[in-house]
Amino acid sequence: MKRSSILSIIVGTILVVGIITLSAFLFPNSVTFRTFGFNEVSQLLTLLVLISLFLERALEVFINTWRLPRQEELENEIQNNERVIEEKRGLRETKIENPPQIMTKETEVSKDPITVTQSTQVTKIPEGADKLTAELNLELNKLKANEQLRSAYKSQTRKIALWTALSVGLLISGVGVRSLDTLLQPVPQGALNSDVQGLVFRCLDVLLTGGLIAGGSDGIHKITQLASTFFEETRNGIKDRAG
Repeated sequence: MKRSSILSIIVGTILVVGIITLSAFLFPNSVTFRTFGFNEVSQLLTLLVLISLFLERALEVFINTWRLPRQEELENEIQNNERVIEEKRGLRETKIENPPQIMTKETEVSKDPITVTQSTQVTKIPEGADKLTAELNLELNKLKANEQLRSAYKSQTRKIALWTALSVGLLISGVGVRSLDTLLQPVPQGALNSDVQGLVFRCLDVLLTGGLIAGGSDGIHKITQLASTFFEETRNGIKDRAG
C-alpha cells in the first residue's frame, strides 16, 4: 500500500473520531425543526435556484471570455489535422490501388557443363506511397497531440469554473443566504457549548448552502420537485386518513 493511501486512511480516521467526539460530548442534544411548510421550503429553494442561475450565467460569460478563444484555436487545429489526414489517406489509397509494376530479372547461373538462365519476378512499389505513409503517420501524431491538449484544456476549464462557483457560493452563503438555518434550530446547551454549537452549525450551513449553489440550478430544481412531491403525497395521505 502506498504511503499516501496510508496517510489518507489515518487522516480520515482521525477526522471521523473527532466529529463523533465533538457530537457526543459537546453537543449531546440534537437540533429541533422550526415550524415550516411547503411555502417556506419552496421560497428557500426558489431563492437558491435563482442565485444558481445568476451564478451560472455570470460564470459562463467570464469563463468563455477568458478560455474560449484558446479552445477554438485547438478545435480549428484538430479540424485541419482531420482534413489533411483524409487527403493523405485518399492519395495513399489511390497510389496503392494502382496495378503493381512487375519486373522480370534474369540471371545466369553456371552449372557445369551448362549455363542456366534463371528468371525472378520483382514487384515494384508505387512511387510516393512510402512518402505519403510517413506524412500520414505524422499528421496522425499531430492529431493525437492536439486532442490531448484539448482534453486537458477543457478539464482545466471545468476545474476553474467549479472552484470559482464554489468560492462564490460560499461567499454568498456566508453573507446570509442559508438553508439549514431556515429549517433547523440549535438547542441551547450551556453558555460555552451553545456558542460553539452555533459557530459549527453556521459553518456547516455555509458549506452546505455554498455547495448547493455551486452545484447548479438543475440539482436544486430536482430537490424542489422532490420536496413538492413529498408535501403533496403527505397532504393526500392526511386527507385519506381523515376521510
